[in-house]
Amino acid sequence: MYVLPSTITQSAKSLNLRNGLLSLFLLVLTACQTVMEIPQESSQRATQAPHEAVVPSTTPEREVGDTEIPAEVEIEITDLWQRIEAGLELQHYYDHPAVAQQLKNYESNQRFFDLIVERATPFLFPMVEEVESRNLPLELVLVPIIESTFNPNAYSREHAVGLWQFLGPTARSFGVQQDWWYDGRRDPLTATRAALDYLESLHKQFNEDWLLALAAYNTGDGNVRRAIRRSGVSKEDASFWDLRLSGETRNHVPRILAIARIVAESELSGITLNEIPNYPLMQTVEINAQIDIAKAAELAELDYQQLRDFNPGYLQWATHPDQPQLLLLPIENAGKLTAGLQQIDTASLLSWDRYEIVGGDTLGGIARKLGTRVDILQTVNGISGSQIIAGNSLLIPRSVNGELIAAQAPRFNQVRQTVSIPATYTIRRGDNLWSIARKFDLRSRQIAAWNSLQMDQILRPGQLLDLSFALDETSTAGNQLNPVESQYYRVRSGDSMAKIAKRFAMNLDELLRLNSIGGSELIYPGQSIRVRSQTSIN
Repeated sequence: MYVLPSTITQSAKSLNLRNGLLSLFLLVLTACQTVMEIPQESSQRATQAPHEAVVPSTTPEREVGDTEIPAEVEIEITDLWQRIEAGLELQHYYDHPAVAQQLKNYESNQRFFDLIVERATPFLFPMVEEVESRNLPLELVLVPIIESTFNPNAYSREHAVGLWQFLGPTARSFGVQQDWWYDGRRDPLTATRAALDYLESLHKQFNEDWLLALAAYNTGDGNVRRAIRRSGVSKEDASFWDLRLSGETRNHVPRILAIARIVAESELSGITLNEIPNYPLMQTVEINAQIDIAKAAELAELDYQQLRDFNPGYLQWATHPDQPQLLLLPIENAGKLTAGLQQIDTASLLSWDRYEIVGGDTLGGIARKLGTRVDILQTVNGISGSQIIAGNSLLIPRSVNGELIAAQAPRFNQVRQTVSIPATYTIRRGDNLWSIARKFDLRSRQIAAWNSLQMDQILRPGQLLDLSFALDETSTAGNQLNPVESQYYRVRSGDSMAKIAKRFAMNLDELLRLNSIGGSELIYPGQSIRVRSQTSIN
C-alpha cells in the first residue's frame, strides 16, 4: 500500500496541492494494481501446464517521490533451451582455457546445431525431465551431442551404440536389455535413464566431482583412478585439469562444457538454437502384445520410417514378443494408434518368436515341439525344401492360427528381408561370406570391405562381423542395396566429403548424389558413405 501524508494544509493555496496529490494517489493505486495483480487466466494456465517452467523475474522498480514500488512478475519459459540454460550448474568451469579452445570448433557452426536440434526435438523434453527429477546439472543432457551428435543409431569402432555410446557389457550392468529383437542402447529414453544411473555412480565414486565423472564415463573409471594415483594426490584433491589422461578424454570434457557455454551464451557465439517447445511432443503407447511396426504405423496414420526413427531400439520388423511392447509417437498419432488398437483383438495380432536350430533338428520335429505346422514354418521362413542348418534361426508363430500366418506371409517376407539385419553377427561353424550375405540379402563384397576382410578369408567361429552399415539401407521396404561393385567407407574424424571423394578418385558431385547428401550437410565419424571405387578401404 502507498499512504498519503496524514495532514494536508487547508489553505486555498494548498487546495490545489491537495487535488494534485489526490490525483497522484489515484494514479499510484492504478499502477500498483496493474503491477501486483496476476491475471486469473495466466494463473490457471500455469496450474494446468506444470511442464512449462516458470521463473521469477524482477522488473525495474518504480518511484513516486521517495516511495519505491517493487514489482515481481513470473515469466513462462516456452523454449526448452531456456529451461536447460536455467539448470546449468558448472558455469565456473566455462572460462577455462581448454574450454575456450574447444569453443572455437563450434562458434558460428550453425549447420552443426541445426542438425542437433532436428535430431533432439522428439526426445529432449523427456530427457530434461529425467535429469531434473534427479536434481542433476543440466549439462548432462548435452553429453549426447558430443557422444553421438544425437544419433540413436550411432555405432563406433569400439562397438559403442546409441545416443550415449554404451558398450554392451556396461549397458547390461545397468539393466539395459539387449537381444535379437531389441537393443535398449538405441532407445533414447531407456539409454538416458541408464546413462544417468552410471553418471551418478561415477559422481559418488569420484568425490562428487562432475568433471571426473564425465571423464570416467568417456574413458572408464579404472583409467581415471590410475591417472589419479600417478598424479600423487588423493581422490579428494584430484582435479580433472591436472590429470594425465588420453587426448580424447582431455578434449571430451571441455567439449561438453563448450556446448553448455554456447547454450548459455548462444547470442555471443553466433549461434541460433532453433526453439524446441517446452512441453511434451511425444507419447508412449503400451501395446500389450507384439505388433508388426508397419501395422502400427498404419493404425497411427504415421509414415513407417518415421515410426521406426522414433523407436530405434527395435531391431526387427515388430515389437518384442515379451517386453518391451510399447511405441513412442507424436501425441496426435498416439491417440490414433490407441483408438485403432481398441478396434482390434490383440490376441489376433501376429506374434513371433525365434528358435535356434540345433544338431539333429528337423522341420517336422520343430513343428511338433512348438505346436505349429511344417508348411507354416516353410512359408514364414522362405524355405522351399526341408533342409535346415544347425546354428541358423527360424521364426516361429506364437498363439496364432496357421491360416492367418499363411495369409500374412508374402508381406511379412518382404519386410523381413529389409529390416531383420542385426548390427553384429557372430560367425558359426560352416559360415562364409557368401552364406552370410545370402542369409541377410546383402553383398559379400560389402561385408568384406566394411570389415577389412579378403573375399577368400577363412572366418573363425565366434568372430564378430559388423553389419551396421546395412541397417539404414534396409530400414524401409523396397529400398534395395546398390550393385556388387558398390563399397562403403566409414567416416573418420577430420573427414569431409571432398576428402573422401579425392581418396577414392571420385567426382565430389557424384559422391554427394550417390549418398543423397547436400553439399552443406554435415557428416560424422562412424557414418557409412557409399563409394564407387575398387580402391581398397584402409
